[in-house]
Amino acid sequence: MRPVLYWAVAFVALLVGATHAQVGNQENGLALAQQVCSECHAVRAAQARSPNSRSPTFSELATTPGMTSIALTVALTTPHAGMPMFMLTAEQREDIIAYILSLR
Repeated sequence: MRPVLYWAVAFVALLVGATHAQVGNQENGLALAQQVCSECHAVRAAQARSPNSRSPTFSELATTPGMTSIALTVALTTPHAGMPMFMLTAEQREDIIAYILSLR
């Protein structure tokens, strides 16, 4: 295999692996979600409905087709109708995202 092709394949494999890497602490994410998100969202898997009927449950978010950590990062950092903007650190965001994605 040519060296350039070898490095290109290795780079793509690294990128694919990085997109599937688990980032964040799920336990911390649940604790933070209960403090910050549970007023509107059902944050536990066993909860069938969110307190705010317009807010999806975390289980619904997790199982939405195409849902990724990138999509959740955008949702948590971009203002959109009905959701307040929280001042979360990058670590807090990663923890909440790790928890949400663990509900798949």
